[in-house]
Amino acid sequence: MPAPFQWGALSGATTLLSSELNSLANSSANTLSAAGTAVAATGHLYGFVEFVAGANYTPTANGFIELWLLQSIDGTTFEDGSATVAPARVADVIIPVRAGSSITPRANAGLPPIVLPAGNFKPVARNQTGATLPASGNLIRIAFADVQS
Repeated sequence: MPAPFQWGALSGATTLLSSELNSLANSSANTLSAAGTAVAATGHLYGFVEFVAGANYTPTANGFIELWLLQSIDGTTFEDGSATVAPARVADVIIPVRAGSSITPRANAGLPPIVLPAGNFKPVARNQTGATLPASGNLIRIAFADVQS
């Protein structure tokens, strides 16, 4: 019988985006965060992502945040995506944010892990929560994980 696979230990949470999310307007078009700092190839296979709002705000029903990990095969040139250009592909992860009045969401419970790019990447996000994000303190974080036998 083959050995069962199980999750290895999660790394500590790493911040992907912070000030880039401050006062980020709701948008279904091309208003995105600035790209975050490049993340060097981690050697990990998976990542668990969360969004933490910096203060209370009021997202609408069915709101979410799209997150792309812009890939690079040479470590310096990244795929298209910026504060004014949405990447030409589906987001790597959709982070659902529950609706509510004056809530401070920590939207990560139950999200499946995402498969990480093999090389370097830069994060960029689009707010589709139906409301402008708080003026400060917002975070999109990731914890890296692998499977082990």
